[in-house]
Amino acid sequence: MTTTPQMHCSGCENRIKQNIRFVKGVKAITTSVADQKVTIVYQKGKASYDDFVKAFDKIGFRISRYTCKPQKK
Repeated sequence: MTTTPQMHCSGCENRIKQNIRFVKGVKAITTSVADQKVTIVYQKGKASYDDFVKAFDKIGFRISRYTCKPQKK
């Protein structure tokens, strides 16, 4: 996912990680200010994209989907 406004510091990253981890089903969150990406691994049966839209909205961010392509082995 990418965020609007953009993450610009470690404070933004921490704010996202500290708040989004409470969405049910979240297993891992990684952020990258340099790449402007947030990656969330979650259990689909417990959370949906809309749950994350609402959670990010509560902390002042809007999100856009970014779909990763599987790496070839």
